[in-house]
Order: sequence, then C-alpha cells, then structure tokens
Amino acid sequence: MDRTKLALACMGLFSTGAALAYTMGIYDHGLLVPGARHAGVGDTTAVGLVGHGCTADGFPFDVYWTFFDENSNHVTDGRFQMSEKDVYPFVWAAESGLGLEGRTGYLVFTADTDLDGALTPADVPCLAGEAFHVTAADADVAYLPVWPIAYADYNAGAGVPDLTRMDAGTIGNLSAGAPIGDTLLMRYATAAGDSTGIVIWSANDIDGTYTVNLYDDEENRRSVNFTLPNTEQNVIDPASIPGTPAGFVNGFIEWTTPDPGTPLNGVVSYSVIHAQAFSARQTVVNPHHPPAAAAPP
Repeated sequence: MDRTKLALACMGLFSTGAALAYTMGIYDHGLLVPGARHAGVGDTTAVGLVGHGCTADGFPFDVYWTFFDENSNHVTDGRFQMSEKDVYPFVWAAESGLGLEGRTGYLVFTADTDLDGALTPADVPCLAGEAFHVTAADADVAYLPVWPIAYADYNAGAGVPDLTRMDAGTIGNLSAGAPIGDTLLMRYATAAGDSTGIVIWSANDIDGTYTVNLYDDEENRRSVNFTLPNTEQNVIDPASIPGTPAGFVNGFIEWTTPDPGTPLNGVVSYSVIHAQAFSARQTVVNPHHPPAAAAPP
C-alpha cells in the first residue's frame, strides 16, 4: 500500500467511527493537554486559552491548572485570571517551577466562573484552547491536540470541591475520547533518520504489555508486543519495539483499548513525526473505530 492509500485507509477508518469519534474544538469546563513537557524556554509546550460566555457581566474568572505526571500524580498547580474574549498564553517552561525540565506529563485546565475555588454546576462550560510544542533550535513548532473535559468527567459528575487538590481520581472519564474496546491506529515513520513519538493518554489505568498488529505501507503485518509502563500516559518510540522488522519504517500500530475494570474511560492518542531531512515536525491525531458489528445469525 503506498502512502496515499495508507492515508485514505486511515481516513476511512476514522469515518467508520464517526458516531463515537473524538470530540475536539468545543467550549467546555476543562481542557486536557497530553504530552506536556519542557527542556527550557526554547523547547517547551505552550497553550493558548480562550473564554467565551464565562460570566454574564464580562468580569474576570479564574482558571486553575494542574500538571500531572504520567502516572497521574499531582505534581504542581496554579491559578490565573481571564476575561471575556481573552486569549491567555500559558508557556509551560515559564510556569512549571524548578526541577521539571525533561519531565513529561499532562496539563489540565478548569474554568471557575463563579470564583469559589471549586467546580460546581454553577460554573459555565466556556473554556477552549490550542497547544503547541516549540523547538527553537529547529525553528519549528508542532501542533499538540487538546481535548475538552466535560463536567461529568470530573469525579463522575460530582464536581471538584477544591481545584487546588485534584488527584489521580479526579478525571475518571474523558467523554471526548475513544471508549473502551475501540481500536486505535497509531501512525509512525522512522525511515531515513525520522523519528516518531506516539502519545497515549487514558482516564484510567492501562499499564501493561499488549500484543498488537504492526503494519507497514505495503500492507505487511507483524504481531509484536509493546509495553505501556505508566498507568495513564505513555510516549512510545515505535523504533524500540522488540521484533519490529527492519523494513517496517512507515505505517501504523493497531491497538484495541483495554477494559480498565471501570464502567467509564476515555483514551486519546496522537503521533508527532520528526522528519529529519526537513527538520520539521508534523502531528497526526490517531484515529479510532468501534469493534466490528457481529454477523447476523
């Protein structure tokens, strides 16, 4: 399968799952930014946040942010104010504090529109945004996907009594993500010095070793095992997966999201492909599709 056919195949699979596709680009109570990291001000994740309809009088509202590590441990948090129609630039290298260079995790932003320090039904779903990773040495910027977090995703719809004390159990679901049992097609390219980082984020525990199908761009398949060492976020280097044939340098990994043992979950994934020849990074939001329907009796 050539690259054009591979792209069309992935698009077709994404369309197949359209009824349960990722939800992105809407205003909601919170925002999830997986794969946040920095290695100094010249190599950092940056987020732009926008508020719309947050307060009836246009007065400022609070936004609380929390940085979690890849096992969803609360590492640090903070607060800033926004106003109606505001665009707030949040640069992780400037906000992180000491000792977090080179540490990958994820960011959660939550709008507190009534200024009480909690997330309650009185708060308005009015926050949206976008994210990028800036690599100044390469004069390059990679787009980072952002997913909305619904009120029902916080503590199973019970809200958050103290937005400075969010923990591993606070975001127990991601309505905007792929549901349990969906299959993700995670894109990679590793030819001619190219590299790929595949980011996988889950609202619940998915650590373990999985047998997956690996495809190249000629429709060749190889079954391999890959390990997710962290409970809720992992960044995979496909070139490091044992048993990968040397010629499998362009294709995708097919992985079915596991059942974490809870009725709710939500998995999202994207790949950042670094093309060495152009010193440029491109981001692919990895599509997902539901299980095939059972054949009629």
